[in-house]
Amino acid sequence: MKMREDRRDGPKPLCCMQFQWISPQSGQFVNRVVLPTPLGPVPIPRAWVAVDVMFHKRAFRFIGTHLDASVASIRKLQGAELRAGPANTSVPVVVAMDSNAQAFPFPQDATYTDFIAAGYQDAWVEVFPTASGFTCCQTELDNNPVSQLSQRIDLILTLGSIQAQNIGLFGADPSSMTPDGLWPSDHAAVAAQLVVQTP
Repeated sequence: MKMREDRRDGPKPLCCMQFQWISPQSGQFVNRVVLPTPLGPVPIPRAWVAVDVMFHKRAFRFIGTHLDASVASIRKLQGAELRAGPANTSVPVVVAMDSNAQAFPFPQDATYTDFIAAGYQDAWVEVFPTASGFTCCQTELDNNPVSQLSQRIDLILTLGSIQAQNIGLFGADPSSMTPDGLWPSDHAAVAAQLVVQTP
């Protein structure tokens, strides 16, 4: 068992600390786009990562992923794989992803509506139910002088006893541009303060 040194109380096991993570996992989606080329088919893999977290004696699973951008039917299948695989757990779940699935404006992408129909909460909507929250996309060179963000596809979704208290965008405001006139990224970043309500 890993230990940490506390001079007042002597060595303490890692399990007694306020934050602990275990069981890191990763995998590629079975469903993927396959491009035909003169040399034969070339698969375009997409993957996920997950870790189980204990924070102040409250457990949850954190998952990160990036779903397919080009084929809606493949993206929808990847979302189903995620829910049936790494997100299939008895503890609350937090999914942070570049979903490539439009949550706003309408019409919403089927991958997004599948997550909502499965009981997932959209942290942005919880905090800002009427705000656009656009995260995508600036030009590939990130040098457009006026923001071109027009879709909300970068999402933080939760399942179970989790409440979103705060959420914000980073890199979406012109004040975040470099002196050379570059945006930090073609996407705006999303960060949220979440409370796991059940121990």
